[in-house]
Amino acid sequence: MGERQVPLPVGEDKLKYYRIPINLYKNGDLVEQDIYLRYQGNYLVYRAKSTRWSSEDSVRLEEFGSDKELYIRCETDNQHFKFIESNLTRVMSQKDTPTKEKAVFLYQCATGIAEGVFKNPSSSETLVRSKKVVTHTMEHLAKDSSAFMEMISLSSHDYYTYTHCVNVMTFTISLLNALGQKDKKVLEDAAIGAFLHDIGKAKVPLTVLNKPGPLTADEWKIMKKHPEYGMDLLGDKQVPERGKEIILQHHEKINGVGYPFGLRGNQIPLISQVVSICDAYDAMTTNRCYQRARSGFEAFRIITHEMKGHFSPRLVETFIELMNFRKKN
Repeated sequence: MGERQVPLPVGEDKLKYYRIPINLYKNGDLVEQDIYLRYQGNYLVYRAKSTRWSSEDSVRLEEFGSDKELYIRCETDNQHFKFIESNLTRVMSQKDTPTKEKAVFLYQCATGIAEGVFKNPSSSETLVRSKKVVTHTMEHLAKDSSAFMEMISLSSHDYYTYTHCVNVMTFTISLLNALGQKDKKVLEDAAIGAFLHDIGKAKVPLTVLNKPGPLTADEWKIMKKHPEYGMDLLGDKQVPERGKEIILQHHEKINGVGYPFGLRGNQIPLISQVVSICDAYDAMTTNRCYQRARSGFEAFRIITHEMKGHFSPRLVETFIELMNFRKKN
């Protein structure tokens, strides 16, 4: 199943307000830019940039009760993403920040990094930034049983290559955990491969990626090259070998109908099989330029019937159980 890239909506060149976690700063932290308090619909400068947050600032926030939110102002979404990434470690390490707020911050950061990777896949920062978000996602999903549901709930019903990569990474980590994978290095390699699995689409022409109708035979040949394009773009970057295998094999199917090599059965490593089914599921459950989003139930019906033989029965069963657990909670 081919997926096409749709640009992530970009902010206009004017200042916009972006919400940040209420507990972002602690006593003595340097505030990088003006922080605004939104209270009863009004935006007020709460702490000026280049000053330090004080314990009194935190106390005063509590006096506003529950009807309060903190914001920053940025000209573009990219500036917002950079702010999030620079503060990610701080937020994820805070014990008093609710899991939901951490999930939102992490998801936004991962999406921003994915966008940067696709816009400049040859950058030397690609792997460094990807590893950072992968590490935090793994730790977040491992700490709280609700973290998986919260991360996935943040996904838009509309398809964007950037959010798709974040979703597939989240599904992959959770599904491997459900399958009993405990090796942290294997999980990390799988997550990096999942996060970068579609990087080759950066070399596919937009006329092919965004075509609203069926692809011609020649266009489909180009689309099916994106796993190999991904390897070309990464070049000699220090991507784990298992991660490279995922990028190259995420469209292989155990019955041999996949591409680019038509591998069968155990020729496809388990983690590549996991990314393949997560990729297919997320692609089917989001709106595309050529098809509407399917429900999770409909997606699994297609996987178990129309795509029967593409994935191992154990993989399908465990994925269904994982998603059923999500619905029950």
